[in-house]
Amino acid sequence: MNQVSTYFHNFDLIDERKISILFIPGAGMDHRFIRALNLPHTQFNKPLVIDLPGHGNSQGISSNNISSYSQFLVSALEDLNEENLHLCGHSMGGLIALDMVVSNSFLPKSIILLNSIYPTAVSDVLLAKAQASNALAADFIIKYGLHKKLLGMKNIFPEKSNAVMFNDLKACNDYKLDMDSLKNLNLPLSIILGSKDKLVNLKEVKNFTSQIPSTIHEMEDVGHFPFFENPAELSNLIASLV
Repeated sequence: MNQVSTYFHNFDLIDERKISILFIPGAGMDHRFIRALNLPHTQFNKPLVIDLPGHGNSQGISSNNISSYSQFLVSALEDLNEENLHLCGHSMGGLIALDMVVSNSFLPKSIILLNSIYPTAVSDVLLAKAQASNALAADFIIKYGLHKKLLGMKNIFPEKSNAVMFNDLKACNDYKLDMDSLKNLNLPLSIILGSKDKLVNLKEVKNFTSQIPSTIHEMEDVGHFPFFENPAELSNLIASLV
C-alpha cells in the first residue's frame, strides 16, 4: 500500500490474528464516520477505512461511477495480507462493496449493507440540491436521514465548493448490479436498517432479499446514521454478524 495520495485509516494497527472490517463510507463521507464505533478489541482490529478519491484525506477527484470506486478500493487492498477481511458499506458504500465482489472478483468473508440497498434511487430534488452545492445536499440528507438530534452532523460532509456530493449521488442513482452474479457467489450478506430511516426504500429491500439470500437486522429509533445515533448498539450488532 504505497499510494501516497490515498489515506489508509488504522491500517498501521492491524493484527493479522484478529478480525478486520473495512468500512466503506456513504456519499460525501470519509473515515470520520466510524469514529464512535467500538468493536471488542480482543477479537477485532480497529475499524479500517480507505478514504475514496477526493474525500477526507485522500487526494484526487471524486467519481460519478460506483465501479470506479470499487476498482480503486480493490487496487488499494492489493498489498494487504489479510485473509479475515469483512466489508461493511454504509449507503453508497454498500453499493461499492457489492460491486467489489461482482465486478472485481474480490471475496471478503462477508458483506454488511448498512442503511444501504440496491437499487438506490436518488430523487431529482436531492440531485438538484447536490448540483447546486455540497451544503444543500447535506442539509437534505440530514433532514430526512437523521432521527435523533445531533450537533455537528454537517461536519462529516464536504464543505468545499466541488462536486463531491453530486458525483456520489449520481453514482448511486446510475449504478447497475448484476444480481445473478451476486447470487451465485453464496456470500454471507447481512442488512442493517434503522427503523426511522427515510432514505432507504423498503420495497427495494424486500425485492433484493427475495432474490439474494440475506439476513435483515433492524435497529430501533435510529435513522440513516446509526454509527452516530446509537454507536454502542451498532458496534455490538456488527460484532455479532461476522
